Amino acid sequence: MVRGDSGTGKTTLFEMVSDHMREGAKSGVTIQCDHPCVALVDMDWENQLAGMKNSIVFVDEGLQAIRSDEFARAVKHSGNYFVLFTREVLANLPYSVDEIYHIKTSGRYHTLVPLYKHDDTHRYYEQLRAKPKRDFDLLVTEDSKAGFQFFDARFKESDVSVLSAGTNSKVLEWLDRHKGDHVFVIADGAAFGPYADRVLALQHIHRDTMAVCLPESFEWLLLESGLIKSDVVREVLADPSAHVDSEEHESWEQYFTDVLRTQSAGTPFAYRKGELADAYKVAKNADKVMALIACRNIR
Repeated sequence: MVRGDSGTGKTTLFEMVSDHMREGAKSGVTIQCDHPCVALVDMDWENQLAGMKNSIVFVDEGLQAIRSDEFARAVKHSGNYFVLFTREVLANLPYSVDEIYHIKTSGRYHTLVPLYKHDDTHRYYEQLRAKPKRDFDLLVTEDSKAGFQFFDARFKESDVSVLSAGTNSKVLEWLDRHKGDHVFVIADGAAFGPYADRVLALQHIHRDTMAVCLPESFEWLLLESGLIKSDVVREVLADPSAHVDSEEHESWEQYFTDVLRTQSAGTPFAYRKGELADAYKVAKNADKVMALIACRNIR
């Protein structure tokens, strides 16, 4: 997704792709890409998508259907990569917080840069670096299953209470009810894009008492921890986009869940969302997972 106010170049880029699609080299536009680049036309977008695969599809915010459930379903089941130019929050699409960009202009040159910055522990900051001044009392996760079970077991003997917001869409509502608490938030960044604006803005307001941590997903954390010894896991983590099939997986969270489930099968780490294997809760193993998010402020 590419965000930005009017006049930042979103529509110009879309129109250049559209001109090249219609006229090729005669348009004066040159596109260097390994896959076809297509501009989605408002009146015939459904038929366009039906005959397309392995393409990069550019969608301008002027597309009337962009906010519809029909469009969301088409995107989720398409074998294409989508670049959406819009200021809208599309809550019916599971896009990653890391895949939201804005156009940066320097003289004649324009580049896409991530809208949100994060450090190596997946903490996200808006405007100012958030550094809570004291330890956290609460850890809240969107997960109510395996992820919640992991953190609940990890902090069982501590003074930290582990709670679940229920879903990523309810994290903001939960935080609104706990503004006076010292909270560490952990959610799946892979599908948190629609909620990033409001949650990170709230973190900025309460930067002394709140920190937001958005790794790709809980399953990604387990894979990245090195607990699953597999050449496939190492290859996937090195370059996920070379392995994922967008027709089979609506989001990175779904993809990493499938990889974890298949690669851990038949081992003490066999993964099930409903009930987390005890092997993950063993202190030395849990420490490897926790090191990736470095909850130093949690007592």
